[in-house]
Amino acid sequence: MTDPQGGPAGGGSPSGRVRENSSTEAGPGSVVLGRSGLLFPRLGIGTGTSGFECQSRQSKQRPADLSRILLAAHELGVSWWDSSDDYGTHPHLATALGAVERESVRVSTKTHARTADQARRSIALALEELRVSYIDLFFLHDLDAPGEFEGRSGALESLQEAKARGLVRAIGISTHNIDTLEASVGRPEIDVVMTNFNRFEDHMDAGLRDYTRALEAHHAAGTGVAVMKAVGEGRLAHVAAESIGWNLERPFIHCVLVGMESLAEVHANARLAAGIRRSRATGDRPPEADQG
Repeated sequence: MTDPQGGPAGGGSPSGRVRENSSTEAGPGSVVLGRSGLLFPRLGIGTGTSGFECQSRQSKQRPADLSRILLAAHELGVSWWDSSDDYGTHPHLATALGAVERESVRVSTKTHARTADQARRSIALALEELRVSYIDLFFLHDLDAPGEFEGRSGALESLQEAKARGLVRAIGISTHNIDTLEASVGRPEIDVVMTNFNRFEDHMDAGLRDYTRALEAHHAAGTGVAVMKAVGEGRLAHVAAESIGWNLERPFIHCVLVGMESLAEVHANARLAAGIRRSRATGDRPPEADQG
């Protein structure tokens, strides 16, 4: 990405549809991620596949090895890199970040903090481990019941303080819960929502219709909409191209985050996303990615 940090303020499409940036010919394209005002790649690489207790499939790779995968993704325009305080991949991202211009990557991470002090420590630790001076998007992670907005209000306040200080550019919530997704529509302190979403209803606690309605409401309210679990942590690997492509084609979704563990996956998914981008311009059907 080569846009100035911060991107256009108050982004969003007047028509209610995702509007892509067409400044480059290759890659998945980029969009203004809702009220965050930040320009984000439409396809991001997640590093938390089966993430739990500070490890994930990606964290089990050496930092240098995962760094090569991240840098290959960067070359293909997949320049949103996601982590969390429970993935163990901050050092891996830091290795890759040392090889590129900081403003060419969108970095997101997440915290399980509940109190203000816990969140302050989490933010400071993330900045230290990632070896950066700011984080583009910081999620309050696993907000999986509407009551947690009150129970974790201190953590949200600390994220807002960090945003005011320029340590965090945008604030998001990640959730696996339809009630939370619905209850968070229109909350002005939340710039971005990210939730599990795929046409096969894998890893979803409600039907496709309910999730679609909630995500459409967020998009209409100006919230940035990102989705994860398109491949269901591998359970949908046999239909990965179909599932990822379907998410990318939804007009109410800004960005799709996919956990990737190999150069082959990066190349296949980047090719798929680039094909979908071209198809929007030409009206042709995009090529299917080789997920074998």
